[in-house]
Amino acid sequence: MVIKLVCKDYGYDCDFVAEGENVEDVMKEFGKHSDEEHGLWYSDESLKQIVQNKYNTK
Repeated sequence: MVIKLVCKDYGYDCDFVAEGENVEDVMKEFGKHSDEEHGLWYSDESLKQIVQNKYNTK
């Protein structure tokens, strides 16, 4: 399954999309972008929660 995290979905005026089949890689890519470009750091647990909420997984 392809996982996609889109900045605009989280309130940013930004076209960045982190996308892939490896959840860990997508979370790291989105977290790195968010930290470097928007100054907002997400913990690993927060990123897992974002993915779980978006894809209704546990």
